[in-house]
Amino acid sequence: MIIPLDKIIALEDNRYIFSCAAMKVVDKLGNIEGYPETDKNWKVVPHILHIMMDGTIKYEFKEELSD
Repeated sequence: MIIPLDKIIALEDNRYIFSCAAMKVVDKLGNIEGYPETDKNWKVVPHILHIMMDGTIKYEFKEELSD
């Protein structure tokens, strides 16, 4: 599986926030339903980017207001 660069380039959202969300997903691999844990050839980052671009995993950014 390759990294979906065309989809990342076309991404209209903030790419920094998207990248931060993707790294948080990597930290929670054990909680992703259907993630193949037995395949040793599985590439983590391209797969996470692919399922986030497909909308299988959704993220929401909530901006915090500082006082």
